[in-house]
Amino acid sequence: MSTLIESDAIVIGGGIVGSSAALALALKGKRVALLERDFCGSHSSGVNYGGVRRQGRPLSQLPLSQRAHQIWSGLRELIGIDGEYQRSGHLKLARSERDMDALRSYAEASRGVGLDLQLLDREQLRARYPWAGDVAVGASLCADDGHANPRLVSPAFASAARRAGAQVFEQAPVSEVSHDGNAFIVTTASGLTLRAPWLLNCAGAWAGALAAQFNEPVPMYSGHPAMLVTEPLPMFMDVSTGVEGGGIYARQVARGNCVLGGGQGFALGPAHARPGQAAVLDILRNAVELYPPLAGAQAIRT
Repeated sequence: MSTLIESDAIVIGGGIVGSSAALALALKGKRVALLERDFCGSHSSGVNYGGVRRQGRPLSQLPLSQRAHQIWSGLRELIGIDGEYQRSGHLKLARSERDMDALRSYAEASRGVGLDLQLLDREQLRARYPWAGDVAVGASLCADDGHANPRLVSPAFASAARRAGAQVFEQAPVSEVSHDGNAFIVTTASGLTLRAPWLLNCAGAWAGALAAQFNEPVPMYSGHPAMLVTEPLPMFMDVSTGVEGGGIYARQVARGNCVLGGGQGFALGPAHARPGQAAVLDILRNAVELYPPLAGAQAIRT
């Protein structure tokens, strides 16, 4: 029989949400147990585009986004590495006057929050970002938004939580969760038994199934964004970009590779996905129109 692990809080899910929650609780002196079914940061938190932005988020999210923005400014002090985080700016491109009107409306609606959005017409856009394709008629710039390397940042949060005193258990998929009237009892397929008065459901794509066990069903579905990485190219893009209305987003890392995304892939199983051919072709088509320097670039990874 396994030894019972008592704690103040159990966090299920070792992505950036669960790991940062475990870190915050540990820094407050709480006894925390963090459970991850695979390795911390190995799923969505570690394989995403890496954008760190406020621009474009729903207005209701902006107060929380502003608080998160302040945390990112002290990332190295918090988790021990900079995670290649940089405030490069986030440039949202418009492909039509209708798109530009939408950017103007968002800028007006978010005024006073602190985004300090700069609206650029066609001439201003070309003067500042000469690489932008002719299809772009203007843009909105949030100069303090940026990007980071998710493969570094997500696991670093878990490591920081461990250093702060949290117990971190990897390859520990949860097999059963119950409540005895006073606390949650969690058992794992790896043989652990844990008990705590607080349970944080940070299980990402699996969070809905866990919530349903306690009669709190959450309508969720798994999305599989398609992305690709190009060969290293001469540096031309020093800002993270998106497009009003969606379709594509892109940034260039210090090594010269461009990371591009857009559209959806398809699931291979409960834990793996693959980009669809149609989505990749759409990314490439949009890329050449919006980012002409990418013409002829080789994709080395999807």
